[in-house]
Amino acid sequence: MTQGWMTGLMMLGLALAGTSGARERCTWPEAMPIRPLVLVGELHGTVETPALVGELACAADATPVTVALEMDPTEQARIDAYLASAGTATDRSALLAGRFWTRAMQDGRSSVAMAALIERLRSLRSEGRAIQVVAVDTLRHADRDAEMAANIRRETRREGARVIALLGNRHASGHKGVQDDPGYVPAGYLLADLQPLSVRVDAPRGSAWVCAPTCGVLAFGARSSAAAPVAAGYAPIATRPGYDGVYMLPALTASPPVQTP
Repeated sequence: MTQGWMTGLMMLGLALAGTSGARERCTWPEAMPIRPLVLVGELHGTVETPALVGELACAADATPVTVALEMDPTEQARIDAYLASAGTATDRSALLAGRFWTRAMQDGRSSVAMAALIERLRSLRSEGRAIQVVAVDTLRHADRDAEMAANIRRETRREGARVIALLGNRHASGHKGVQDDPGYVPAGYLLADLQPLSVRVDAPRGSAWVCAPTCGVLAFGARSSAAAPVAAGYAPIATRPGYDGVYMLPALTASPPVQTP
């Protein structure tokens, strides 16, 4: 990792932690239903979606929360150790030394924003909140969605807990089939019996760190500064199969990998 990104992550973590001893207060987005299982569908590699998941976990306050991340299960021990740590530079280095963060294919899931999300959840835990983070992805790509769904389902069995899963848009959808694969069965579809709230994060413009097929910053949407501004917020939708609602943002911002490829 470059020294610049480590320094930036440390500063962001300190800002998120706030005043020592203070308990951070957040509000669940207006109009967004509250359900025991929330599936957040994202375009990987942005600043805003991991930040939204941090807000949702914070807003749960006294409710036990599990944040499920699309990360390799081999990272679980490092995640657990970091959540229980003081969040020092040494602790962060240990967290980010795993293969997930250092692999050659940096597809947006191992971004600076994702590391900052884990830091925020660590900070919330340090306030005494019942928060845990679970890596629900699998290394077996043939059964990937089925195993992600099974791992998320297991977490929903904790009595009184709320599970917030941050997944790629395809995985979080409750709709079977996609344009390039009519037989595709996403994790969201396999969890339909639990009646999750499926939320897609979207914006009319912005950028993201994606691999399509080469990895880098991709800009999309309107380029004109005269375009009408979009207010951030949740709204139910009936036109996008597989999702109950959309959390619309004015724009998305690319978040590069913690480890520069």
